[in-house]
Amino acid sequence: MTSRVLLGFGGNVDVEIVWNEQVLARLASEYEIRQEELDTSVRVVDERSLVVSILAFLASDQGGERYVTDARVLTDFPENFEHRWTLGGSGIRAAMVLDRFDLSSQVHLVSTNPTVRRLLPATVTSINEVTEDSVHPHLIVQYPAGCTISTGLLTVASGRHNRLIYVNDPPNERLELTPELESHGVDLDLVLVSGLNSMQDPQLLEDRIQRIEGLLEAMPEHGLVIFEDAGQHVPELGARVQQVMAQRADIFSTNEDDLALHCGQAVDILDADAVAAALRHVREHLGIANLLVHTQYWAAVHGPSAVHLREALRFGTLAGAVRYMYGDGATRADYSSVAAHCLHPQGKALVEGLQERFDSALAGVPAYDLNPPEPTTIGLGDTFLGGFIAELASRDTESLFWRWGARGEVSALKESCL
Repeated sequence: MTSRVLLGFGGNVDVEIVWNEQVLARLASEYEIRQEELDTSVRVVDERSLVVSILAFLASDQGGERYVTDARVLTDFPENFEHRWTLGGSGIRAAMVLDRFDLSSQVHLVSTNPTVRRLLPATVTSINEVTEDSVHPHLIVQYPAGCTISTGLLTVASGRHNRLIYVNDPPNERLELTPELESHGVDLDLVLVSGLNSMQDPQLLEDRIQRIEGLLEAMPEHGLVIFEDAGQHVPELGARVQQVMAQRADIFSTNEDDLALHCGQAVDILDADAVAAALRHVREHLGIANLLVHTQYWAAVHGPSAVHLREALRFGTLAGAVRYMYGDGATRADYSSVAAHCLHPQGKALVEGLQERFDSALAGVPAYDLNPPEPTTIGLGDTFLGGFIAELASRDTESLFWRWGARGEVSALKESCL
């Protein structure tokens, strides 16, 4: 039976480097990079500017995604480090969470290769028009808290864990959609819209938006549409995508970095007044039905459907926490063990503050208080979405959070954290 969940519309392979301060310091020294050059908005055109970008993000304690003009950089740079190949993209990572709980899904792919075929779970059906294999890796750089890069010309240090994504991916820039896409709509209960952020041609983007709108219009009346916001490679096109999806999506999802971009300024995500103002501003400015924000300390939905989404938030937060702890190797048993951890006290206080300000117009859950020695920071938002969607897709059964959180044990341990 074909799944009634479609997770689209792109997908990719990632090449993840193993963090090595000595290697990065050597490269910074060889390229004679100076402190005053560091700029997170630098145009990445070669390996030198890539190192400048990485160091700038590290110095600012930020994560981000950037386009690389020369695709060879993305295959040459990882050779300086130990590295591994994995699958990436919001739809694919979300599908892998559903697979872990025996829930099937469909993904729409725009490229494929042996790595994709080897790693894509058997429960996931691929929809695509791809006739030839191609590899356009996304470079993943995960830096840890407390690392320091120092040369004679600069010194930078990080205060927290974060991740960087560098891409040059023509198939995802074109985002070729299967001609029969609209006809799939009548058979779908839930659609995740993501991947439009890689597009750079305005005319192609308008065509893809119209075709995705056709799919969404064909869905049954009860069908649910979730849009995952992401850093647009061409900001002006991002505004167009956000404008359309704010009107089309039942749930508009974003992370803390993109929340700040929507607000035009940094948002203190542990200040209830600042967060409340940001949620109101973004939801009202874009005309969003239900705004979902997921952060390292909490996740919340602001909108009329909020009260119905608390369990989905719980399981999404748990899924993200499990990935943070165990990465791609996470098992079902890890869900039970992580669910027994204490909740983050600052996240808990923030959620309580938001609840006081919004009442039933908001549902929120704190994140877990975790401190693994080598956390995974890439794909946390994608995995959160996977958990969120998995809970929605399994609503004819007992809550996934309680089923895989060992209800009695978790409840007792939660009480001891209060």
